[in-house]
Amino acid sequence: MALRAVLLISLIVCSFMRVADAGTRPSVAFLSPDDSRFWQMVAGFMEQVAIDLDVDLEVQFDTDRHRFSYLRMAQQIITAEEKPDYLIIMCKELVTTQILEQAHGQGVKVFSFNTDVPEATRVAVGMPRETLDSWIGHVVPDNVEAGRTLAKLLERRAVERGLVEAGEPVPMVALTGTQDSSAARDRNQGLLNATSIGNGQLLQLVLAEWSEQQASEKMSVLFRRYPQTTAIWNASDGMALGAIEAARNAGRTPGEDVIVGGVDWEPRALEAIRRGDLTVSLGRHFMGGGLALLLIHDYHHGYDFAEGRRSAALRYQFEAATVDNVHLVERILAPENWKALDFRQYSRVFNTQLRKQDFSADQLMDQFSSGLIQQGNSNQLVSQ
Repeated sequence: MALRAVLLISLIVCSFMRVADAGTRPSVAFLSPDDSRFWQMVAGFMEQVAIDLDVDLEVQFDTDRHRFSYLRMAQQIITAEEKPDYLIIMCKELVTTQILEQAHGQGVKVFSFNTDVPEATRVAVGMPRETLDSWIGHVVPDNVEAGRTLAKLLERRAVERGLVEAGEPVPMVALTGTQDSSAARDRNQGLLNATSIGNGQLLQLVLAEWSEQQASEKMSVLFRRYPQTTAIWNASDGMALGAIEAARNAGRTPGEDVIVGGVDWEPRALEAIRRGDLTVSLGRHFMGGGLALLLIHDYHHGYDFAEGRRSAALRYQFEAATVDNVHLVERILAPENWKALDFRQYSRVFNTQLRKQDFSADQLMDQFSSGLIQQGNSNQLVSQ
């Protein structure tokens, strides 16, 4: 999908209301699954949103990067003497149900984001508010569609570069994350869907554990195994950068005789797009934590995002960063623009005109993007 040209000027000039119960400042703990560059971006963005909305935010990083260490950290938070009002988590296989049930027992409300709810959790407790009213919401990017979109963009670019004839198979290898990651699993599924019906010829899908180093090492082996490789699909930008390194070591020229794409909008990936090494990065989901905070804030002050909806789970689409719009994406990623933008303008607490308007997660993410680009003095988002 293209980055949307949705500069909603009416949202820039807002009349803010005083909150009747402004003294009830919500406390929120965010449990990050690791301390990688991507999750540092997620946390940094959330911190700026929290400042504007007067939310007391605590961030903890799981440096062990394992589902059971994540569970232990969650348990420490929800059993502490001074508990937060809300806990923001990423759903992880095998431990999500335990976190939700234990938080419910301790009176801590939970908002999940970034990855789909594991099937085992859906079977055990359903979706937000179906059996656990303390699980107030869920917001997630469409990872399946991201995997499919990335594969199709790589196929198209390979044809445009003349590496294969139109309609001919595009030899492709793929590097993905960990086995316990639903984001990796869903992106893989999108890849498999695309290559099963399109022109992509998937040679092999390999676990690289979200690691740039592992991606480089494993891609070096894959180049020897599949010298015909024309496109490299990566479930993250970190792995894409590792694949680019391996391509150069193999005597290939990324962007010329092998097409590489990734996911995350990492700053180094955008630099690689500018150089021509990386063809595309799908992203904007780093703002998902900030969106969760906005929804929690309004819920806390009496404006429930799920009111009038069939579900308290929201979904949005990724956007593609390419050489055509990378300069605008860089403005969305600029911390100085996060600081300059007043996120109160998107809150129904502060803006009476928003309270009767329907909204979607996509619309709110579009508005975040547009507001951040305006801080960079841009007129519009350039479509992919």
